[in-house]
Amino acid sequence: MVKEPWIEVRGSIETVGVRKVIPTKIVAGEIIRSLVSVKRLLAELTPRYLGRPFFRFHSINMGVTYDIEMGYLLEGPLLNTAGLLLGKIPQGTYACLRYLGKNRGYQGNKALIDWIRASGYEMDKWDTELGDTFACRHEVYLSDIEREPDTKQWLKELAIKLRD
Repeated sequence: MVKEPWIEVRGSIETVGVRKVIPTKIVAGEIIRSLVSVKRLLAELTPRYLGRPFFRFHSINMGVTYDIEMGYLLEGPLLNTAGLLLGKIPQGTYACLRYLGKNRGYQGNKALIDWIRASGYEMDKWDTELGDTFACRHEVYLSDIEREPDTKQWLKELAIKLRD
């Protein structure tokens, strides 16, 4: 962790990207490949409206598959999606945490989930045939992953929506 967990009320954020069900073993590489693919598709359409890259876990079947959305936060209107998914990070109250490192997601998520439980909050999640399904659980790259070659220096912010 680079910052202690905190609670924040957030507005909704428009997104653009792709959504896939991915085997656990290849999820880290697939996130980066999908972000590169989405950016390439959108490069000529709306480069000035693309915000930070993100990924959102819709459902997690730990050790088996992830139902995950990968793309970019939008900072302006998108008229043509090039066949990509327009989505939205919903408004609400989130538990948040920042951590460093491409391959530190498990530790970052565990730290935040443990903190949520210890603090008496409840995640907005439920069980489905896909596993744990979340109203919103996402991570945003705060570092410029295209310009920072050292993946250990990639700063990410994790946010999990809490029940109202």
